[in-house]
Amino acid sequence: MLRKEAYAMKTLQMTFATDFGKNYQFSIANPKEEITAQTVENVMQTIIDRQYFETPAGRPVAIKSAKIVDRVESIILKKD
Repeated sequence: MLRKEAYAMKTLQMTFATDFGKNYQFSIANPKEEITAQTVENVMQTIIDRQYFETPAGRPVAIKSAKIVDRVESIILKKD
């Protein structure tokens, strides 16, 4: 008999424009339920202003978008 397992996961995906003219996506797993657009925008702007990281796509220089992705995975077959 098949035993079905399901896993749910939310991810905050933040997309930046970079100084190389590309897009860079940064994700955070399991963001707080009460997170607001203003909080996300503030965090993204801080990442840009303080130049926290440089990526192969360049340094983040502008906010493009942010979204919460809610994903459910259902395992229907798993062999050990």
